[in-house]
Amino acid sequence: MAKNKMPPELLEHFKKKAAKKEGKDVETDENKKESDNSRRKEAVKKARVKMEEKSRSNRDKQKEAGQERS
Repeated sequence: MAKNKMPPELLEHFKKKAAKKEGKDVETDENKKESDNSRRKEAVKKARVKMEEKSRSNRDKQKEAGQERS
């Protein structure tokens, strides 16, 4: 094999890979970071809501248990 030449199988593989990328809408790094940040923010919001609901239900259970004892 000559210097700086790629085997034909490997060259074909990369050509196919490049063709797939052209067909798809490739995200830029900037867009990807923004989408990742928005997903994280949404996940944090959902987790916060779940935690608040859980703490609220625990407080309600404690109040009910306190009223039953009285």
